[in-house]
Amino acid sequence: MIGTGLKVDAPEGVSFSYELASLADRAKAYLIDLLLRVAAMVVIGIVFLLALGPVIWAGIGLWLVIYFAVEWGFYVFFELIWDGQSPGKRILDLRVVKVAGHPVGFFDSVLRNLLRTADQLPLTYGVGSLAMLMTGRFQRLGDLAAGTVVVREAKAWYGMRSLQGASAPTAESLVAKRVSLSNRERRLLQEFVARKDRLHPERAEQLAEILARPYAERFGLPMPARATDLLQQLVQGGPR
Repeated sequence: MIGTGLKVDAPEGVSFSYELASLADRAKAYLIDLLLRVAAMVVIGIVFLLALGPVIWAGIGLWLVIYFAVEWGFYVFFELIWDGQSPGKRILDLRVVKVAGHPVGFFDSVLRNLLRTADQLPLTYGVGSLAMLMTGRFQRLGDLAAGTVVVREAKAWYGMRSLQGASAPTAESLVAKRVSLSNRERRLLQEFVARKDRLHPERAEQLAEILARPYAERFGLPMPARATDLLQQLVQGGPR
């Protein structure tokens, strides 16, 4: 059975979930990336034509080398510098992550993209589409081999129920506030909260203050006496 969500249970007992990208979502992202690659190669071809003129045949070999590099390095390059996103995925708020919720690495990206050759058969991603429809996580062959999934990076809304320890608390400060966090922000905060007990308390609080202060300023929240309390509230606030 195909699901639309991916629940990740961290070893420390913290759970979080992703919305899986559908076949249609991924197809649209692929078309955007395809248009960008085609446009890049057309521009490069025009430059070669204008530069080489009648001896354009001499640049065909170099053009083919560049084409190969663009075709096979496009996704790996962008997935590394944009943390699992190609331009198409970035536009549509999609992201490649490991099944366990971790960011995709270099070898993961290389492996999943090398297998595009098999997924593209016969010419129209027939094999990849069939694999996505048959798996419970919309994974093509490359995803299955690399242990990755594509998720929708939707905005998640959280309610701040209280701010214990904040200076001079007022009734207004205890009223639920609307706080918008991306899935990536939520994941990072959850990982910190889950692992903070492994650090020395003073060091954990110093790091928590570095993380919490931008959120307090961003959402107009009073900083509590302990920054870890604010991070805990952000993680445990829960979606509305």
